[in-house]
Amino acid sequence: MLRVKNALRLPALFLLFFILLAILFTGLALLELRVSASAENPRVLHALLAGRLLPTLRGVLPASVLAALILVLFPMHRRPGNRFFSFLLPLAAAFAVLAVGWPLLGGLPPPRTTAPTPARFLLAGRIQDAAGSVLYVETLDGERLRGVVRFDRAAPSARLRYAPTAAVELREGELAVRGEGLALSGPARPAYGPMLRGGRGLGDRLLEGYLADFARLNQELDERYRVSRPGFYFSCLALLLSFFAAGLFFRLSRWPLANVLLGLLIMRGFLALFRLLRDGLAGELSKLLPNPTLMAYLPEVALLVVGLILLLVDLLFFPFDRWQREARGA
Repeated sequence: MLRVKNALRLPALFLLFFILLAILFTGLALLELRVSASAENPRVLHALLAGRLLPTLRGVLPASVLAALILVLFPMHRRPGNRFFSFLLPLAAAFAVLAVGWPLLGGLPPPRTTAPTPARFLLAGRIQDAAGSVLYVETLDGERLRGVVRFDRAAPSARLRYAPTAAVELREGELAVRGEGLALSGPARPAYGPMLRGGRGLGDRLLEGYLADFARLNQELDERYRVSRPGFYFSCLALLLSFFAAGLFFRLSRWPLANVLLGLLIMRGFLALFRLLRDGLAGELSKLLPNPTLMAYLPEVALLVVGLILLLVDLLFFPFDRWQREARGA
């Protein structure tokens, strides 16, 4: 009876972890947006944050669900319950949150946002990369610039150009600066963005790799949901099962830290495999497997098969307290 009770508490723990992680990830994403748009007018900044809240919540949903599912593995292994319910209940809770939350958040209309102003992309009194060049702006007043100096890296001579006044315009993600003898255009990037990207080490680059994988995963889930609802549910099931079954590696040996690192690496490999089968190998494999339906769901089938194999190996050969037995020398 105690083992069943331990298994029944796992969905509640999953929901708790999910809520905390969703709040954390959303807060960090909005904080980065807040910092990158610090130069904006406060009214515009508040509207920008309000407008990004729902899309950000939807964007962090898959990462929050998967991370919460991983965290559930630790109390599950520490206080083992009925093995069937210990696997089924957290997996069912995760599937319900992802399968319901994704379309629900996508269907809610976000608040209206005001258009960004040039103050977000240009700073007065600073040398900066903007409009595809290096600029210095003495003053910025709305869409009017005064004392604009441009440094042209490509020019063989006369690299500095000066314009007493200039106009700045934002259109479709492009920042254009026009003045006397001055015509620049380039991607509109937040002026404080380089401060957020500077000085990152190996850990930050690994985190960026995970973020890129989850961004790609969000695109795949969104596309799958628009094309086929059953296909979307199948994608959610394959993804969650493969990640949860990879908890096998968390108790592979007597060294818990090494187990966790190996498990996280395997999970990162699942995301890479999903992307590789969808993009890199799809064209080549279509020549060998002419079935279009199988090719459309090849990444999900691969993850599902791997997850089922790991789950069977776990149930048959790896008790919950395996690493504890090895640590005691049993």
